[in-house]
Amino acid sequence: MSKKKKVLMLASVASMIDQFNMPNIQMMQKMGYEVHVACNFLEGNTCDANRIRKFQQLLTNMDVKQHQWDCPRNIGSLKKCLTAFWQLWRLTRQHHFEWMHCHSPVGGALSRIVSHFRKISVIYTAHGFHFYQGAPFKNWLLYYSAERLLAYWTDVLITVNKEDYTLAKNHLKAGNICRIPGVGIDVQRFQNCAKDKAAKDRNVIRKRYNIPQDAIVLLSVGELSKRKNHQEVLKALAQMKRQDLYYLICGQGAMEKRLIQKAKKYNILKYVRFCGFQEDVETICRSADIFVFPSLQEGFPAALMEAMAAGLPCIVSDIRGNRELIADQMRFQPGRTKEMQRILDEVIRNPQLLMHLGDRNQEQIKKYDVQKVNCKMKKIYDSIRVSASYGRTKA
Repeated sequence: MSKKKKVLMLASVASMIDQFNMPNIQMMQKMGYEVHVACNFLEGNTCDANRIRKFQQLLTNMDVKQHQWDCPRNIGSLKKCLTAFWQLWRLTRQHHFEWMHCHSPVGGALSRIVSHFRKISVIYTAHGFHFYQGAPFKNWLLYYSAERLLAYWTDVLITVNKEDYTLAKNHLKAGNICRIPGVGIDVQRFQNCAKDKAAKDRNVIRKRYNIPQDAIVLLSVGELSKRKNHQEVLKALAQMKRQDLYYLICGQGAMEKRLIQKAKKYNILKYVRFCGFQEDVETICRSADIFVFPSLQEGFPAALMEAMAAGLPCIVSDIRGNRELIADQMRFQPGRTKEMQRILDEVIRNPQLLMHLGDRNQEQIKKYDVQKVNCKMKKIYDSIRVSASYGRTKA
């Protein structure tokens, strides 16, 4: 009996694979492959250590081979990048991979360099280019220049939003350029919830975080980083001066202390709850009234799609990715806190509008269900399997 062919899934951090790529791994296994995963399980993850342990156990139970890859999240440390390069070079010498699927800017760059010299077919999913309309010039200078070169060494380039797809088709020379609508959302998981359970979850979460049952609760989900821009919501809350408005922030990150200091400075700390990383996001969503997503940069945000699936009205920054999901009247320009405040005031004063927006979001998100995304990914995987069996599509 012949041995299974091997494929490799890579990302800079384990949380990227855990949150966005488990359906892809399952798909690879159904195609008959022995699946290997290389990522950094130890540093840089957006989830906590307990979740990483669960994730590794899940991979073990699925018989997925795991490799610690000390890949950094940013390109700032040349030494770390070189270390990660040699780790991957040795791994691809030890195992013969038919093809690789890589993610994240640094992990994707190192993977494609190695795959080029090892003559391994490669898929790269760009979860939002770092160069985009309005991006700093240094992003274009560094990331666009790198992607122009690396595209020649990419058999399939997957983009997740319309802006990136158009840019890639016009300016990059990958073997094949595709677009899928994000990573897909398990819509059923969020929508199959009895009303009595939703009410129970609402009561439990509000009691847990000491929030009055009749309060209006805003929710944001995302890493506590400058890019996620939670500080702008804090500023808006301070300007609104409402005593019935509370703010839940789910996520962990380096900016937590700074955000706490901001809340203290604005004298609203008693209305803000830092909940840390949460696995049971749907329960948190059911406890909230409005989802606020103020990010400065996104590809195609899974957290926003989950909030839509849960039936929450969403107020978002007017950026790439968000524009494809939320109507313009619910978007504000980052940095224009008054715009966010005006939209919040409008929807809070109008309960019927809140209900209408939530219902519309639940209907809108159905076309981004994970099953539909999986069908598109299966076609991409089938194409790379064929091309890999005949040699690389790009030299």
